[in-house]
Amino acid sequence: MINSQSPGRYSAVVIALDRLGGRGTLGEVTKVVNELIGEVPEPRVYEILNRLVNMGFIEKVNDEYVLPRDTPNRKGMLMASKEVINQQ
Repeated sequence: MINSQSPGRYSAVVIALDRLGGRGTLGEVTKVVNELIGEVPEPRVYEILNRLVNMGFIEKVNDEYVLPRDTPNRKGMLMASKEVINQQ
């Protein structure tokens, strides 16, 4: 079970951004997260995205959230996120 503070939700957000080509709006990310792990309210996805921005894991450019541009960090985040999801 993935709860509100679960690493699984954070991982699903990172994977969702990757599936969206590395960038996406709140609505787009929420839709993909819900396809990946089930119903997550948009306000919760917003909170997770902003925490990831504040921690420097992703960037916010205008109305879109963006994965890191450098390949090693991006691939590392994605691999770690997939591992967390697979353990759920």
